[in-house]
Amino acid sequence: MCYCVSDLKAEVKPLQGREGQTVTLHTGLAKLQSDAKTFWLFGPVRPEIVIVESQAFRGEIITEYKGRFQGRLHLDRETGSLTVRNLTINDSGLYELQIISEQVTYHNIIFTVYASVPTPNIRNTPHNPSVNSWLVSGSCFVVCSVANGKEVTLSWYRGEEKLNNTSSPHQADLSLPLEIKGKNSDTYSCVATNPVSNQTTILSIEEHCLQHADSSDCARCITLTELVVRSVLSALVAVATIALLVHHFWHRRNP
Repeated sequence: MCYCVSDLKAEVKPLQGREGQTVTLHTGLAKLQSDAKTFWLFGPVRPEIVIVESQAFRGEIITEYKGRFQGRLHLDRETGSLTVRNLTINDSGLYELQIISEQVTYHNIIFTVYASVPTPNIRNTPHNPSVNSWLVSGSCFVVCSVANGKEVTLSWYRGEEKLNNTSSPHQADLSLPLEIKGKNSDTYSCVATNPVSNQTTILSIEEHCLQHADSSDCARCITLTELVVRSVLSALVAVATIALLVHHFWHRRNP
């Protein structure tokens, strides 16, 4: 038997999914011919491994699932679409559908699976320029951080306005500092995103700025109290020393 090869192989469609999800690789076809042979192939770089083979044999449709995907695949024989359950990061790669009837047609999908982005964490900066910065200058210094991953971006927002952002494929963690100037009621949020998920942490002004300032101010008060006590004690010691010296010399002159 001779088959004609279609020119549809050049088209590669991108698709994204999240770890643990169920995703269907759609072909866009309304219906396959009943006698068509269907193959799905997969590979991290090139589609070299057959994972599904389906064909009609003596009036019966026989579908065989192969390789490490077994138990997680379902082929829609009507359209050729393939459903993959319980996605893992290793499911990323190039998928190719081959349909063999009067001609051979190809449908290629480059599929990328991402882990869910973790929740970012907000903390006060350890190198705060002034322990009383919120009281004295009206500024609060914080930093937001998150564990890095594939195509993760970390951003600061004031309301709906994006203030700044950072991303880097070479760092284990992403960090983004923020200076809040002036006491205000704006809502600040730190958002971590990747192409399939996002997580948001709201900045608590009371926790990270006001409470920090109050504790710093208290520390300053304790320092002033300690200085006063030390000064008084020093003065008492000096007076006692002088009194002892006077008493000593008085007794020497008046034995």
